Amino acid sequence: MKEHQFSRPPDGNRSQGWALLSVCWAFVTAALATTILRVWVRVKLTRNLGWDDHHMIIAMATTIMGAGLITAEVIAGGLGRHSYYLQPSQRRLFAAIGWSDWIQTFITLMFTKISIALFLLRIVDSRKVRMAMYALIGCLVFFTTIFVCLFLGVCRPLKAYWNTGMDAVCLSDNVFKNIVIAQGVLSIITDLICAAFPVFFLRGLQVSLRTKIGLCLLMGLGLITAVCCAVRTGLSAAVKSPDVTWDIAANVAWRLPEVNIGIVCANAPALRPVYLYFQGRLVSQQSTAYSRDKMMNSSTRKKGQDDLENGHSNVTSGSVATAETAVSYEMGMVGLSRDAR
Repeated sequence: MKEHQFSRPPDGNRSQGWALLSVCWAFVTAALATTILRVWVRVKLTRNLGWDDHHMIIAMATTIMGAGLITAEVIAGGLGRHSYYLQPSQRRLFAAIGWSDWIQTFITLMFTKISIALFLLRIVDSRKVRMAMYALIGCLVFFTTIFVCLFLGVCRPLKAYWNTGMDAVCLSDNVFKNIVIAQGVLSIITDLICAAFPVFFLRGLQVSLRTKIGLCLLMGLGLITAVCCAVRTGLSAAVKSPDVTWDIAANVAWRLPEVNIGIVCANAPALRPVYLYFQGRLVSQQSTAYSRDKMMNSSTRKKGQDDLENGHSNVTSGSVATAETAVSYEMGMVGLSRDAR
């Protein structure tokens, strides 16, 4: 990493750090609260904790780590202050922690989107759609691995990235910026796919219009994340600014809602049973002991029996019935009385 010559900023020794910390921990608290509620719903109410929940727990753990890194950047590394007023040791610490925070961001976004894809797989029975979701998960893992590996190889030796004056081979500032932009574009595309998916999937299902609209709106909240990511990506030039500790603050301010609102939006569809529970409309799973697999199998068997009795076999209708049962279960419709629905 090369040493820059800093000029005295006209606005003096100002700091945006504490504002960033307030935003950071406010969003992390909201994400943590919804994640705890999600786990409570899946463990206590619906009793169907799955792989999507496990991936969300990992995403929540990494975003808390990210909040810790940002806190360290502000307090010890000078994030939000002009580099002119920082000691060389602070600038080195900022570079090292900031490098780690970017990797954390990539990993957190990957686990969040994989959790969304796995949630959608719970309510999908179409082979083509399931294959598309698995392809999306594969792309997320593949490209995130590439981005992380590029960051790990940003300099050889790696410590030259934050220790100026060392003989090293490093990626140029433009290449570094382009990696960040490429990851942002991938994130926007996957956000849009996840937000649009329920619109196409639910169109042919015989569930209530209210349930369709509710799930579409909840999953469509991911558009907020896409907007945040688009703004963050547009501010990527800050990563190569000489006064990076000051100029990157706006990028970080948009990165925080991108990551944490993404977690809140991913948790939202799984939280509908909380509302039903406190309205007294959700039957305790201790008494009903529902199992998604049992429900879906029984639904498929019943549909198959009806088809045989009518003298025909209809695989597509059986798949739709199975999907309808899964949607009802995941949206907290299990245990509702006919009047409550």
